[in-house]
Amino acid sequence: MSALPVRVLHFSPGTATGRHDSLRAALGLAGFVGEGALELGVEQAVEVVHAYPAMASREAVWRTLEGAGVLVVATPTYAQGSPWYVRRYFELTAGMASWGTPATAMATGGGVHTGAEVALMDTFRSLQGLGMATFTFGQKWVAMGMQQRHGEDGEFGDVDAWFVRALARVTLMHALRRRGLGEEAGWASRLGLETDYYRRFPTEAAMEEEVGRARRLMNGPLRDAEGWGALAGWAGQGAMPPDVGEWPAAEMFPRPPGEGR
Repeated sequence: MSALPVRVLHFSPGTATGRHDSLRAALGLAGFVGEGALELGVEQAVEVVHAYPAMASREAVWRTLEGAGVLVVATPTYAQGSPWYVRRYFELTAGMASWGTPATAMATGGGVHTGAEVALMDTFRSLQGLGMATFTFGQKWVAMGMQQRHGEDGEFGDVDAWFVRALARVTLMHALRRRGLGEEAGWASRLGLETDYYRRFPTEAAMEEEVGRARRLMNGPLRDAEGWGALAGWAGQGAMPPDVGEWPAAEMFPRPPGEGR
């Protein structure tokens, strides 16, 4: 089978328009898929697609879904649940079908018990409703709490980046298996994939070695606008943050922290 792309849909901006958490996470996952493919010596196309504009029509939504080898959705979290525009996107998929396409999701902006799990549950159910075969990394739903830690709001930690990397490698394995590749013994082992990863959870030093550079790239845009270029370059993508002010219903997006109501 030809190399259908891994397609990563992001719904940026998120709860703070200046941070674009889901876009940075999407670029991170794309970069990690590329790293995994390089380690295995295979080629795997990756596409990072901004999904919000597709809500202009049902046909545009379908174009963001068709032809993907594996689909990944990066969703923000709003008010302890799914953003209204992510739900609207999936409302426009009624009657569509993508039987058997492997699909997964990750969430930014909320902790596991402050809404991200609801955003993920909604997204997985919608993907299943399209006939897709959903998966996660072992028992882990990848939910990143961007404001529940010591450090700068919106900053990814090593644990966040490590789980994005793990999900990216599982995504790569699904893409390769769909192409009829990866049956060789040892491919998952070479990628470090284990469903009981928690028995041998890496030390902080090991995490820093595995994902430290990628984490710094994913956080770069928080401090310097030029960080977008470095992150997009590592991810092999041309994605840049959208200008929210030009969107329909822009007034419905919350203001970044510090700008008042």
